[in-house]
Amino acid sequence: MRAKPKFSIYNEFYLIEFNHVARKYSSAPYRGGIGTSQGYLNMHVENNYNFDIYEYVKSFLTKNNLSSELTVNMTSVDIQKYQMENVSVGNYFVQATITAGFDNAISIGNKYGKPGTINMCVITDYPLTDSGAINLYQTCIEAKVQALNDMNIRDIMTGIVSPGTSTDTLSIFVINREKKYDYAGRLTEIGYETSLLVYNNLIKFGELR
Repeated sequence: MRAKPKFSIYNEFYLIEFNHVARKYSSAPYRGGIGTSQGYLNMHVENNYNFDIYEYVKSFLTKNNLSSELTVNMTSVDIQKYQMENVSVGNYFVQATITAGFDNAISIGNKYGKPGTINMCVITDYPLTDSGAINLYQTCIEAKVQALNDMNIRDIMTGIVSPGTSTDTLSIFVINREKKYDYAGRLTEIGYETSLLVYNNLIKFGELR
């Protein structure tokens, strides 16, 4: 098992620094996509923010002397109210760090929303292939949707149970260059543990509402 990433929290953001460059699979607005990353940052913004994301984040990183190679998310929820948990999967680890706001929960077909985001970061040293990592991505989304369903989170406009908000993001990071396992669905050990990790931590946010 590799050393877990370093976690630091400040007034405006929290930062997760990887001990090794990680493979990334991310829908984050800044340095998302597929490639590599040195770490993950989740930063607070006001509800009414309206700016060029790339320029704003680039300036923010420079001002705080942070690496430009980070994957960055933004949220209007209180950064201090994050949920983080680790589990072991054999000789490997999985870590999930989540912030969640449900006010923007919308059902399929509703194209109107307001601020409120679920940002999920999942880090593992489990030796997944690219297809395995994408399978884990699917597993995490399924767990999120199940959690919102079980919490009865509804679109306030339609009254229909919502699968998420209009601005949700998920970032999967694999801190292992070895590509051994092609599958990470919910019946695999890695998928089973990760789905519970995501599900249980989102339920905790629901209990705080």
